[in-house]
Amino acid sequence: MQLMSWSIARLGSRFGLLFEPYKRQVRHSALGRFLDEPLDLAVGIEGPDGQQRVLPFTAEGELFHTMEQFERANSITFRAFSADYNLRFELNIHSVFYPQDESLCLLPAIYLEMRINPAGGVRWTKPKYPSLDKIKLFLRINRANTQIDADSTCNHCGACLNMTYENRMQPTLDEGQTQTAIPADDRVVGVTERIVSLNEEAVADADGKGMSLTLPITEQGSGTKWRLVWGAFCGDPVLTLGKGKNAEPMKFKYTALWKNLDAVIKTAVEERDDRLARSRNFEKILEQAPLRTAQRHLLNQSFQQFLSNTFWCERADGTDWFSVWEGSCFFHSTIDVEYNVALLYLTLWPRLLAIQFDQWSEHFTPHKPSRGAFLHHDMGLGMTIAGQGYNHDMPVEENANFLLLLQVYAHWTGDLSPVRRHEKLWLQLANYLQWTDRDASGFPSEGTANTIDDATPAQQYVRKQTYLAVKRLAALSAASELLTHLNKTELAKQYENQVHLDVPRIEEAAWRGDHFATCIDPSAMGLRDAWTHKPLGTEPLKNTEAYSIYTANALLLPAMCGRPWLLNTQKLIDDMVNSLRETLGRYGCGHNDAEPENVWVSQNLWRDHLMRYLGATGPNHAQGYWDMQVMSNTANQSFGFIDTYVNNNLSFYPRGIVSIGYLLSYPRLIIDRLASDGVHISVDPDRTYAQRWPLLPLADWKAGKVPVCVVDCNGNGSHVVIETAIESVIVRGDNGPEDTSQISGVNDPSQQWIG
Repeated sequence: MQLMSWSIARLGSRFGLLFEPYKRQVRHSALGRFLDEPLDLAVGIEGPDGQQRVLPFTAEGELFHTMEQFERANSITFRAFSADYNLRFELNIHSVFYPQDESLCLLPAIYLEMRINPAGGVRWTKPKYPSLDKIKLFLRINRANTQIDADSTCNHCGACLNMTYENRMQPTLDEGQTQTAIPADDRVVGVTERIVSLNEEAVADADGKGMSLTLPITEQGSGTKWRLVWGAFCGDPVLTLGKGKNAEPMKFKYTALWKNLDAVIKTAVEERDDRLARSRNFEKILEQAPLRTAQRHLLNQSFQQFLSNTFWCERADGTDWFSVWEGSCFFHSTIDVEYNVALLYLTLWPRLLAIQFDQWSEHFTPHKPSRGAFLHHDMGLGMTIAGQGYNHDMPVEENANFLLLLQVYAHWTGDLSPVRRHEKLWLQLANYLQWTDRDASGFPSEGTANTIDDATPAQQYVRKQTYLAVKRLAALSAASELLTHLNKTELAKQYENQVHLDVPRIEEAAWRGDHFATCIDPSAMGLRDAWTHKPLGTEPLKNTEAYSIYTANALLLPAMCGRPWLLNTQKLIDDMVNSLRETLGRYGCGHNDAEPENVWVSQNLWRDHLMRYLGATGPNHAQGYWDMQVMSNTANQSFGFIDTYVNNNLSFYPRGIVSIGYLLSYPRLIIDRLASDGVHISVDPDRTYAQRWPLLPLADWKAGKVPVCVVDCNGNGSHVVIETAIESVIVRGDNGPEDTSQISGVNDPSQQWIG
């Protein structure tokens, strides 16, 4: 595909590279995006004429004739052609990842490979020089305020480049962008890095800033590659937990596994083949899924962007700390963002969500009128975790998000320990949610500011929003259901009764014949702008009757664990289909029909997954989402995964990883490990075309076994089977007694479970 900005990152260690071909540089540091600096990376070939052809990551040298890039989940390959020599050059950068393997994922090292092959012809261009049997490859680096030196006798094989620098700890946006007000942090930490050649024939340049290797030119698929390892190490504390005398510095967790850069490089070199094999296997598993090209691009891009935002540190008592930066906003583990990101944790690594439950539980505000509490929007800002950094609270939304996350985690894993551990808190959250409905309407009228922070007042902080009414309803249902698993049936019944009372109230008040209104109270009396705190005036609010894509937002996670839809399913489908039509713009749907260009890609993806679980699978809109990524990462723009259109700047944002939900919503995977009559796991894929969907949440990653939902279409109709079954998976269907769907591990089709 075309060249565009692209991130490669490590889980939890922050070490990463942002390739910016249009700026002819790489953004780089061991502390990652917004703590990085420009790096001049000259990579390419040098012919007998002495002329260097380079990839567009250096300000000097002649660019290759034609350049392109191809990505997978864990890697990116830059391919370029030299018309002068009829050669094809490739550089592959691979950041290894394999689910639930901490040692593999945390190692702050990246693998590189270069190769050279005959091109066979470049755009009818006649070569200037005769065919060669060998050519010189080179890698050179230059970075401000960095000590760089080369060594031709590195302990780990051939030549190597060493970098030493101090990394500032004050995150900053790019020039010209409005900076979030972050507490001043004048700390600097020491960093060492090393690029090691595994080919012993490589030699260091005389000036100590590069190395080269002459390779034979062989046919594609054969010959020697130039293999390199790029490692980094920062042994100083990077995050501060708390403030004042009780402030606790935290180091990257990898420092407990590897004591210095030498140890990092040693592991990376000695275990290279095994680590790359496991990481490539994971990539191949993902590629089984029959995603459209735009969907695959979104998944690969957003996965690396998520990784680039992660911090995995260790506290003084050895407890793990895991948090996720909110991209260009710099907030740690924003609950409403992690609510969407949770699809990744549920798919690949549930423990990362469980760690955050414990951390969020320390950040709340008691609320006396309700005898409850509400959670904070985030845990801290910048490099300090010392309480909410956001401008205002989002009480109803964040309380509901926590309860819904707790519910789906418990059902998907069967682990009730976070439910038990935080019972007192989540009951207080539920108390607050009950209290917010001040007139028994089913709609909250207090604490209604929400995360849609670039929307109109009617969508963002008005009283009696339908979006928050449904989310509150789902959260109270979750509280009721969790209480039954703690054998507190009397209290559970109280919440259940509240839900039954509120369902008809919401439907009756908000239904407009073909959609649910955005809110049911247009009055601005007593309302203040959530940002300026100024009164909104006395005129009725506009756009309260609008079509909105958020109505059923709260119902996806419960549906994934087999919970009821709560509202009338036909009305939900009608609302989603009609709202999609009315809000659709060039790159996706806006928040509502009054602001069609206020596009958030992550919320479009979430809505798309929800529609598939509902059975309302309309046209695929991923191409529009991807077009926005391309537009935002070519020419003079470099925003990584961008969640929002030009009126906002949620850039280098983690929430795009909600795209991994494609792997859940297409097979319509439902997991309930808390069902009263035993574990229920089921799928219900579309039967109209052949498919292979890897069921990643059911994988045994240590054994390398991943069940696959296979739809086999032939002349006799479709047939659904589960390959490599590890546990019983029910294939749901609607063909009645003659249904030929197969149940892995169960022989009687009558035992099919309809979620």
